[in-house]
Amino acid sequence: MKHWRELVAYYGARCYYCRSEIATTIDHVVPYSYDQDNNFENLVPACIWCNALASNKTFDNIEQKRQYILNQRNKMRNKRAVCTSCLLPYGYLLHSPSLFLCAECYDDEYSTNYSQKKEWKRWIEQLMAAGIPAEAHRFLKESTGRKTNHQKKVECLIEKYADIFDSDNEFALMLYN
Repeated sequence: MKHWRELVAYYGARCYYCRSEIATTIDHVVPYSYDQDNNFENLVPACIWCNALASNKTFDNIEQKRQYILNQRNKMRNKRAVCTSCLLPYGYLLHSPSLFLCAECYDDEYSTNYSQKKEWKRWIEQLMAAGIPAEAHRFLKESTGRKTNHQKKVECLIEKYADIFDSDNEFALMLYN
């Protein structure tokens, strides 16, 4: 990518907007779709999430854009998500920095340790208390591949829930209806 090294040398390797995640993209301060400006002065390093939140919106200045992005991220902070790998529900940014992977799957993918944090452990305990067995989701992740379609993952998860719960358990019966 043209200008990448210069941008990282000038701004650092973290996202210009959130300043917490590693920059993985180049963002156009004034969207490229607006004026096709690829000059260094119109570029900043950004994480994929901040870059996506800004989309092709225009702002009066870069600080206004940064505040918009930070506000959007804060709105998403306590949003619930479902892991695309194991289908386990979780809190985006509370439990995992990813909108697509829970803490455990994120750890597997990126060799981090979010699943060791007390918020995650407390969440797993809450799920178990509510009758949602995390081990079924772990089994799903281990027994299906990344390319397994969503419907097949759901069917596999339903079967595992049925194995875990008694057949006369109201929750297990609800899964099949």
